[in-house]
Amino acid sequence: MKEIFEIIDDWVGTFWVEVFPVLRGLRSTGIVEIPDENVSRFKSYLEENDVAYQLITVSELNEERIKRGKDLFLDQQHENIFYIGDEARKVRMLVEGDRDNDFFCVGMMLGYPDCCVATLFKTGTESLDIKALKSNFSMIAHIPCSSTCPRTIEYDSKLKADKERYLEKIANGRNCL
Repeated sequence: MKEIFEIIDDWVGTFWVEVFPVLRGLRSTGIVEIPDENVSRFKSYLEENDVAYQLITVSELNEERIKRGKDLFLDQQHENIFYIGDEARKVRMLVEGDRDNDFFCVGMMLGYPDCCVATLFKTGTESLDIKALKSNFSMIAHIPCSSTCPRTIEYDSKLKADKERYLEKIANGRNCL
């Protein structure tokens, strides 16, 4: 039990918005940044849970983006990026989309609402107040197209409810991933 909460609360900071939805089948892929000291533990965790993954460092990703004439990956918290998914084929497609810096492909691969992906694709992030847009949504990884996006509200609510059920089962001593 202690190990499950270590994973969730300590060394996978984006567990609830990236890893949990993939483990529960609510999304088919995710992208997770992991600090150096936790890479081997995270690999083991993914393998134990039959999650396909590909590990790429930010420097490797940026080298590939430079070769392709694409913008660099910036504002990362950690050097290690895990692309995760329910199938290795989907993980490879996600990696290729990110190497090409293809926001549209990556957003769709990550299961974000198409209205949100299209808005970000058209407008970029420069003119958006991302904090304000995300302030009402604790369980999403994407930038919503509006603070009232019905598909984002539905997804956020679904994830919150599933998280509560999951935590309740863990509290009762059952491992339910």
